Amino acid sequence: MITQQQILDALRNVQDPDLKKDLVTLDMIQDIRIKGQKVNFRLVLTTPACPLKDLLKKKCIEAIHKFADPYAEVEIELSSKVTTGRKEAEELLKEVRNIIAVGSGKGGVGKSTVAVNLALALAKTGAKVGLMDADIYGPSIPMMFGMMNERPKVSDRDGKTWILPMEKFGIRLLSIGFFVDQSKALIWRGPMISSALKQLLNDAHNQRDALLTQAPGGREQSC
Repeated sequence: MITQQQILDALRNVQDPDLKKDLVTLDMIQDIRIKGQKVNFRLVLTTPACPLKDLLKKKCIEAIHKFADPYAEVEIELSSKVTTGRKEAEELLKEVRNIIAVGSGKGGVGKSTVAVNLALALAKTGAKVGLMDADIYGPSIPMMFGMMNERPKVSDRDGKTWILPMEKFGIRLLSIGFFVDQSKALIWRGPMISSALKQLLNDAHNQRDALLTQAPGGREQSC
């Protein structure tokens, strides 16, 4: 009968190509279950979009057949644990693990296009994604998602009024374009812009693990 120790010893021969350590040392092997010659366990990746997941899965099966039991029936469940470089003490967006900022000093270069496609690609891999449009003067996220006439709802919870982000294709969306008439030019200046962005950041309810921020560019913002 195959033992858990045999499985762990076998999988110590599989190394993560990027981290240069074996999967057991990296704690990427979890929930090992053995019934006769059937072996099940979870392979915990560092990201759901890991390009090496199929290779690692294949290497695990090969290692078990070579070092534990050549007749073992191996089933591997893939999951992920997203790491973060953000400090625990950071108060702003403290529920958001990772932020990707898309910005440029020039307008009309495709910031929104890049941000939207990044968000869609990440969501497709299984990541939890929120997209915030930080362009106050020319927000285009509502248009790109076909939601020009949509308006967010609010909810009173825990003694505070929260903005409930819009959602489409599994992505939570925030944009000043959901709150203003985009056919009319905004005449806001520095303090009003800062206040609007802070409200979007702090008053959005149920924020997701990742936030793509498309920053404004190519427009003068004076105080």
